[in-house]
Amino acid sequence: MIVCPYKDLHRYAAIIPGLEEAMQVIDRQTNWTPGVTQLSGGNRIVASEGTTTPAGSKLCEAHRQYLDVQYIVEGEETVGWAPLDTLTLDGEFNEQGDIGMYAGAVDYMRIGEGYCYVVFPEDAHMPAVHLDSPKNFKKMVLKLKV
Repeated sequence: MIVCPYKDLHRYAAIIPGLEEAMQVIDRQTNWTPGVTQLSGGNRIVASEGTTTPAGSKLCEAHRQYLDVQYIVEGEETVGWAPLDTLTLDGEFNEQGDIGMYAGAVDYMRIGEGYCYVVFPEDAHMPAVHLDSPKNFKKMVLKLKV
């Protein structure tokens, strides 16, 4: 997992395929529009907004085909994280949706406005949660093929 200010994310373009293109698309946007933007190579950007949910009400998720870059444009969220190999798959892995849900102990980190985090296939993550009170957020999730 990588956590950094969005303005510093470009430093990882050499090791994350598709990152440069995705950041160029984001940096050209002039207003907020929820939805999906398709990129080359099956990559995409998902812009969304919402309110966090209690951490105890969710499982972690993990992907095999894609990594996530989750960029908090406005507001904040808490993210739960654990090494995938320390958790237990809850049900079947959805190959078509490239998502599995996992149970087990996680660590939590607040991610504020202007920050992002990168989760790789070995990183189970629980995005958009809170430990105390609900928080509103706008975010962009870059789904980049690995």
